Parts: sequence; structure tokens; C-alpha cells
Amino acid sequence: MSKVLLNPPSAYPTKNPRSCGTKRGPFVFTAGQVAFDSGGNLVGPGDIRAQTRQALTNVKDILEEGGAALADVMKVTIFHAGGIDKGAMNEAYSEFFGEDPPARTAVTVGLASPDLLIEIEAVAVLSD
Repeated sequence: MSKVLLNPPSAYPTKNPRSCGTKRGPFVFTAGQVAFDSGGNLVGPGDIRAQTRQALTNVKDILEEGGAALADVMKVTIFHAGGIDKGAMNEAYSEFFGEDPPARTAVTVGLASPDLLIEIEAVAVLSD
């Protein structure tokens, strides 16, 4: 079983040597996603709700490219800037995962740009 690279058309352009996601067997992994749209524009400068929504939209698009859905996500890792409104972040997060959320880790970090407030990665397992 070979590794499949996942780079949906909605993915934002980057010069970094990476794939947006990978799939092997029933496992789908996303790279960390930030709040860039497909044109490489930052969505929601200074707005953690908007940035969380865009990052999770990017995650969702990658999962779908690999045949998975948000319901298949088993683990999410969130990297966020210090001083964000965690309640607002969690409200936006709940819009995507609702009442049956996956396991989650959230860590305060310095992100690649001071304009970025959040980066999110996910691991999904496809049903048998």
C-alpha cells in the first residue's frame, strides 16, 4: 500500500516542500493548516473565530480529498498564539465538530507569522 499525497485545489500556495496531507490505508493525516484561503490571503486578521473557521475549512478540504470527513477525525492538534480568546476559538471549533468531538491537544506557541493566531492538524481513520 503506497502513500497518497493530498493537495486539494482549494489549498493555499506555499513554497515549502510539503503536502497538505497524506493517506495510507485507512489513515488520513493533514499538515498543520492556518487561515490562508486558496489565493494565499489571510482570512480574519486579528479574529480568532474567523481564523479557526478557515483553518478547519482547510482541514476539511484535505480530509475530503482523502475520502474522509470531519466525523472520521480521531485526533486534532491545535497550535495557537498566546492571549487569544479561547472561548471564541472553541465556539468556532464546535461548529465543525459539534457534540461528538475528537481527542484534542491545544498548545500555546509562537507561529510562523505574528498575524497567524492558530494552526490546526488532524488525523482521521476511515471506517471499515
